[in-house]
Amino acid sequence: MTMHDEIRARGSQGTFERGMARRLEGIAWRRLPPAALLAAAVAAGANALIYLAASGLGLISGTVAVATPAGNQPLAMAPVVISSILGTFAAALVFAVIALIARRPDPLFRVVATVFLVLSLAAPLTIPDAPAAMKVSLVLMHVVAWGVSVALLTTLARRRVEE
Repeated sequence: MTMHDEIRARGSQGTFERGMARRLEGIAWRRLPPAALLAAAVAAGANALIYLAASGLGLISGTVAVATPAGNQPLAMAPVVISSILGTFAAALVFAVIALIARRPDPLFRVVATVFLVLSLAAPLTIPDAPAAMKVSLVLMHVVAWGVSVALLTTLARRRVEE
């Protein structure tokens, strides 16, 4: 009997040493929708608070028009909340696709999400005539949505399987 056969036989009998097992990561598919909903709620809530604080401090200019689904208009809370929710759901979808094709989806998702974060920063950083403080506030919202999505999706929707 080869060592591989012995390990496989012992693993199925429960006598296999845990330290020798290879751990695989994956998604607990039933946990992904609630994790995505929670991440969307937390990201939207946190970004709404950032918007309220930044607006209250005068950091969000009411005279600068930003692109929204309704056209160019001053930034309001609704587009902030909607964008946070949609971005988080998009992150969950990307995480699911990565989990289907990658053996260890968490690290790959973190890299892909970070690339998307960096690319998404072009939106607030290129708003014409926006004050620097407004741009910083919007960048902070992007970073918060990214951080919440990565942290909650990779934690709450993760499963571990012993091979």
